Amino acid sequence: MRRASASTTDVGDGPLGGTALLRIAGMPCAAWTAAAAPDLFEDVARHADVIERIAAQARALADRLGAEIVPHPSLSPADRGAVLALRRRLHSGTAPRVADCSLLRRSAVVPAGLAAHARSLLCQADQAAETLAGLRHAVAAEQERITALAWQTTCASPVMRAFVDSAAPGLAQDVERRLAEGQSWSSKQLRKRAAYLWRVLGRAAAKTTPRGWVGQIAALPVDSGTGGTPMLLPTGTPLGALAAVAVENVHLVRARTAPPDLRTADPETLLASAPLHFTEPADPAPGNAPGHVRCYVVDPREPGRLRQIVLRRTRALDGVVALLADGPCPLGELERSAAHVTAPPGGPPVAADVLRGFLQHLLSLGVLQLCRAPRYHCTGWMPADTVAAVGTLPKPPESTEPTGWFLDSYRRLDVNAAVPGQAAARVLRGLRIAARIAALREADSPSATPAHERPEFARLTERPRPVSRFLADGLLAETPSPASRRYAGWAPAQDPGSGYARLLRHLDAAARAGAAHVDVDDALLDALGAPPHHDAMPCWPLDCLLRPLAPSDEREPVAVLETASAAGVLDARFADGLHALNGGYGNIDSYRDFLAAVERRADVRFVDLLVPPLSERSANAVRRPVTTRWWTGDPDPTPYYGPTGRHARYLPLDRITLRRSQGRIIAEADGRRIVPVYHATRSPAPPYDTLVRLLLAASHPATSYLLRLDALDAALPGRIRLPRLTAGGDLVLAPATWRIDRGSLWQPGDDTLTKVRTLALLRRAARLPRHAFVRTAAGGKPVPVDFSSLTALHLIERLCAQQAGGALLVEEMLPAPEELLLRDPVHGGAAVATQVLLRLPPDRSPADAADALARGDRQDVPGPPTRRPAGAAITR
Repeated sequence: MRRASASTTDVGDGPLGGTALLRIAGMPCAAWTAAAAPDLFEDVARHADVIERIAAQARALADRLGAEIVPHPSLSPADRGAVLALRRRLHSGTAPRVADCSLLRRSAVVPAGLAAHARSLLCQADQAAETLAGLRHAVAAEQERITALAWQTTCASPVMRAFVDSAAPGLAQDVERRLAEGQSWSSKQLRKRAAYLWRVLGRAAAKTTPRGWVGQIAALPVDSGTGGTPMLLPTGTPLGALAAVAVENVHLVRARTAPPDLRTADPETLLASAPLHFTEPADPAPGNAPGHVRCYVVDPREPGRLRQIVLRRTRALDGVVALLADGPCPLGELERSAAHVTAPPGGPPVAADVLRGFLQHLLSLGVLQLCRAPRYHCTGWMPADTVAAVGTLPKPPESTEPTGWFLDSYRRLDVNAAVPGQAAARVLRGLRIAARIAALREADSPSATPAHERPEFARLTERPRPVSRFLADGLLAETPSPASRRYAGWAPAQDPGSGYARLLRHLDAAARAGAAHVDVDDALLDALGAPPHHDAMPCWPLDCLLRPLAPSDEREPVAVLETASAAGVLDARFADGLHALNGGYGNIDSYRDFLAAVERRADVRFVDLLVPPLSERSANAVRRPVTTRWWTGDPDPTPYYGPTGRHARYLPLDRITLRRSQGRIIAEADGRRIVPVYHATRSPAPPYDTLVRLLLAASHPATSYLLRLDALDAALPGRIRLPRLTAGGDLVLAPATWRIDRGSLWQPGDDTLTKVRTLALLRRAARLPRHAFVRTAAGGKPVPVDFSSLTALHLIERLCAQQAGGALLVEEMLPAPEELLLRDPVHGGAAVATQVLLRLPPDRSPADAADALARGDRQDVPGPPTRRPAGAAITR
């Protein structure tokens, strides 16, 4: 079979997780928190307290007037009417007026002390009114300050300016134009743009998902020993030099590039079949129609969707399809071979111009595609102090148009730091407890229908059937694809007697008692009947995404666990950049060795599934290194694997069959069992989602493993506050969460000061942390919010407008901005947020991991080999 290539070289038997990746926020938290005005919020809250005290004293005075003065026989009818009117106003919480105080002072029936009390209330009310006017002025000034500060921060930071220019092209120029025209920051247009800039800044400072310069990547070795500190990163670790890798957007290249004229094209032009195509055989009944070739190609008029092309099978078409069945082929080679296979039996070869015209027609239809690896540019390393001094980031060549390229940014550390073995061991220990909790939860309410029971497999029997037929059945039936399942948090218990239900009752009791945090350990899980960790955790390398904390001792958690998932996915897109900038990335090499070792022991073949992106934004997620010796799906591997390096072989979809075997789904090719794997982070769009579901149903269960235990609020909706959940004291699984009734917020027509007062009092009453992530629903997108900033008002209103509901969910920000561990010289040594991507187990070799999988895995270890037809074999 023809080979495709990618960027890596053969390596030895290194540890599975010898390198950790840091995902670093591009902006410091101090830039985001600079929008806060905690003193202003405290002053507003204190003023509200003063007003409440005045109202309470006014109601007490009203009671005295009603008890002592109104019934007094010497009080004249006119004065009694005035006192009753005053009494009504006082009962409403309003302080007496000047005329009221004069009435009480001159009345003989009113004691002097009571009149003095009324006068004191009037003075307090006057002072409160003056304070109120000052607060209104302060709120207006603060609004002006933060709107201008958003623009100043954008202009002062090369990271922020680069991100704004890429995320919202033209916005900076629009702001500059409006300011030059004399508009002030109090204008509606500039206020809206400042609000957008603060949202962007919050994302750049509080979130570390790699994206351009606001989400950077750094490699960090993992200490193979068991010593070291209990922290994943030393406090104050400084970042170092910067570099960038720019890669062309393959979706835009494929969607917008006009097909070349193959009649005059270079013979080395590389061609392949459409990414998704299959052959339908002819009906064997006499007189029936011949078969077809069915393709799904990008619609040039609407690049975000596919159109279906159905061609009647002819000798010429069958010949071209057969010649491209093994993968991409140069035009010259295809032309020489096709001249004979497309010719009539016994007839002369097809003329070159006729053949090239036919190939040109297939290319224009989309049945053929031009193979061209995306262009790739890598900068050199630029010292951090140089960036800070000149305000310029490393830039790829000017030919990289910003709208047609992706940029990934990389950092180095200025110290010889490493993840200590002790900290990695604590993560593994906490993960084992987390896996037991997840297994307990899953046992109560399985999250998905088993693959062999899904509707698309209703026709599956023990007899092998081509995967293309299953795909065709699903597509021709026009059955809508099931909506992608987003994580929705912990589900309520289904079985009241299950161990999961008892765990929820334990957590609910702790919440009812007002506990700040709850720790779940192995002893509690044993009592609840949770499976042991060696049954709950797959015998497979796992990537843990962690937010590192700064524990003072081993009794405090070392990190917040965000997710644990099958290895080789979250880091795939950065492997080429790390190899180019650092000379290698050992985790990918070790993962490839692990898969190869499993193949040798089980006599199977891992096959990587390549699915093209169907949108401009998702195109960056398809990039990956070669980790398997086979691939299927898109015949053109260059957008995924790159142009040079290690080899892989193409396996056409038409050669893959599916069958049932003892309640499992088995995929085979040429009589050999295959194990499909998918190493992209984005869910594929239709109809590729159907293809992925079909093939991954025959994969190893561990390749789709995902563990996530935050959003506990979904299982305990009746609790206003839920405590922090930890695993054995080692990991935070779910930060503390508050449920805020939207009815307790301000009204849409309230002025800014009223909104500030409402938020300040709400935060104090609910004891909310200053910094938090706010969501509209369990599992929803979290938005960073500083509750001591006027920016919180806009963010909360925007969240409420995006989704209807009765509550907002507030999750504590861990670590808080003052607890961050990394420091960035680009921003004057300010602290920046970070995540650690740690592969577990870190010190096990690929061979040992494959042996452990063969010995202890209970989740369908691939193999033993299936029966093969006589003479059938896969090319090695």
